[in-house]
Amino acid sequence: MRVADRVVCRGGCGSGGETRSTNHATRLLSLAALLTLPAAAQVPADTLGTSTEAEAQFEALVEDDLAGDPTELLELLESLRADPLDVNTATAEELAQVPALGAVLGAAIVRYRAATGPFTSLPGLRQVDGVTADAYLDARPYLTIGPTLDTVARPASGFPAAPSLRTVLGNLRVTGTQRLQRRLDLGVGYEGPDSTRAYLGSPERIYTRVQATYRRQVSVNVTLEKDPGEPFRFDGATNTYGYDYQSAHVALLDAGRIDALVLGDFSAQFGQGLALWRASGFGKGPDATGGPLRSGRGIRPYGSVDENNFFRGAALSVGVVPGVYVSAFASRRALDASVFTPDTTDLGDPDLPPGAFDSVVTSLGADGLHRTDRELARKDALDETLVGGGAEYRITNGSVEGRAGVVATRSSFGTPLAAGSRPDELFDFAGTEATVVSAYADAKTRAGLAFGEVARGPTGGIGAVGGVGIDLGQGADLLVIGRSYSPETVSLHGYPFGERNGVGRNERGLYVGATVTPSRSWTVNAYVDQYRFPFLRFNVPRPSRGQEALLHVEHRPSRFARLTLQARTETRETAIDVPNTVPGSVVGGLAEQTRQTLRLQGEWDASRRLRLRTRVEGSRYLPPDPEVADPARGAADQFGSLIYQDARWRPLPWLRADARLTLFDTDGYDARLYAFENDLTGVFAIPALSGRGARVYVLLAATPAEGVTVQAKLATTWLRRVNRIGSGPNAVDGQRVSDLGLQVRVRM
Repeated sequence: MRVADRVVCRGGCGSGGETRSTNHATRLLSLAALLTLPAAAQVPADTLGTSTEAEAQFEALVEDDLAGDPTELLELLESLRADPLDVNTATAEELAQVPALGAVLGAAIVRYRAATGPFTSLPGLRQVDGVTADAYLDARPYLTIGPTLDTVARPASGFPAAPSLRTVLGNLRVTGTQRLQRRLDLGVGYEGPDSTRAYLGSPERIYTRVQATYRRQVSVNVTLEKDPGEPFRFDGATNTYGYDYQSAHVALLDAGRIDALVLGDFSAQFGQGLALWRASGFGKGPDATGGPLRSGRGIRPYGSVDENNFFRGAALSVGVVPGVYVSAFASRRALDASVFTPDTTDLGDPDLPPGAFDSVVTSLGADGLHRTDRELARKDALDETLVGGGAEYRITNGSVEGRAGVVATRSSFGTPLAAGSRPDELFDFAGTEATVVSAYADAKTRAGLAFGEVARGPTGGIGAVGGVGIDLGQGADLLVIGRSYSPETVSLHGYPFGERNGVGRNERGLYVGATVTPSRSWTVNAYVDQYRFPFLRFNVPRPSRGQEALLHVEHRPSRFARLTLQARTETRETAIDVPNTVPGSVVGGLAEQTRQTLRLQGEWDASRRLRLRTRVEGSRYLPPDPEVADPARGAADQFGSLIYQDARWRPLPWLRADARLTLFDTDGYDARLYAFENDLTGVFAIPALSGRGARVYVLLAATPAEGVTVQAKLATTWLRRVNRIGSGPNAVDGQRVSDLGLQVRVRM
């Protein structure tokens, strides 16, 4: 399954912009009055459940800049909520996964625990420097204290105790999930008889998952999925066994000297992700001093649905002595790829070297879709065998928490990857063997943190990223990150921080972020990021540069009310055609384009049963050159506006309803606006809204019996003055598209 499909309607929900001279600024000002909220509300402390604040934090982060597969992060938070971290045994890396804590507070908790002993209660976390009342309340749903304090004590070996087989089998918790999603207004790809229509399968997305876990130490998982348009059939030739995608693993974690043992599908996260990071992470966003930080968790089991972002085989990480860990892993799996095999029937020249006309891979697949004969031909067309290993030293005491390590991988491909033909593909990897080596380190103290990683790619290119975080005191923090990824740097399995999150090549930049908390109720985040691309990019014929800045102000007049203001601007150079000295000819040049957004949002827990949220947002897009702007757009600049009203209502203890009405109006797709939506558990949705129209959704969640959750979501988008929504086989005739989702989850 591709990430774009999880982001419902991205690029398709609103299309077909129209020309007009509407004053968007006036409209936004008139709508802003709806954001007037009471400064406080007398509501019990258990308003709408304990996870509301953490959900809001996650929403703010993923809505602005997410690196990688968002569903994996959603599943991580769900697992934390179902099986909270024991604050007396969790590592700094595990605590860093909690949105309210992050890497800095996670390390501070571990240092405090090492210096003073185990916590006797969760409120004891307030004694840790930096853990404010709000941070504690936001993190509390994901934390717990172990059954007995004596379980915190480690054996003489210095490693956590391994559970017995009898204990594991007697305390396994089994979770089963069945989900069905479908677009009710079908595209033209589903029309006609089976023999002639574009898509081979039905329009349903079907997801099945069964997982058995014991605390956070044992995991047995099977995940199955069929995307819309994919046939549900059994065909060994295409590795299709009912569902198009299958994933499974058996994992043992934190058991004696075994840090991690995984058989089946796994991910790997080391250092800052420059060489190896088969997972997801946050990038630039409203958490200016926490979002860009990476905190690798090493080897972990994988059970998500990104079909090209994991390894398949065996992985082991063991502790040699306390603080020293070594890892080894091996993976063999088939990847989607386009393979070119030349016709050599007429090429019988004996002077040609052997292999001159062998098959080569011209491109790798990333979407995981196998709906047509052409897409099925790409499925599992390339075999990759990967072996790797690493060593890491970890230190934790009352003054410092840190680690240093090295990691290396070697990939072998069954079919050679062909060299690119475009100028910007000059440094792309080509061949059958690729080796990547990296060294990394980080340290966190009361005064701040420092981190860095240097990696060498298979073609000899060097990439480096490093930074420092400083506690300035008086509620102020500063983060500075520098990165230098040469055009020759090729990281086949990395995902480092950058303007193009996860690319890790042909980029140099400096990021400066700051967080200021002048009082308990006010928080200000801001960052500036300047970057340049020293070599060509796709459709950009020259080296280019850009800059981005964000200001995010949050005010919490009470625990039950929240106001946020966010302004964002980004300017980057892009390609334009410049008249040449030869009449009638042009050459590739550069010009700046700018995209700006301004958002005002208010949220209010009106009572124990009702939460209200209102947002007003505007956008502005300035094209590179008014003379080359599309005349159909009417004006060189494009504007957009959005307003939504959102409500969460809990009429009964076992029933919850989320509903939202969104109105949007943009001059074109370049002025599009995004809005995160609540969805079925484990589903990620951020529609991209453009054109003029409205979108509404209703999400119902019920727990009719203990351990049973039933959910249903219906969403509809209407567009004005259009006759067709979308393009290609997904195009829908008319002005409306609707989607339905159903899910049942049973936990025993």
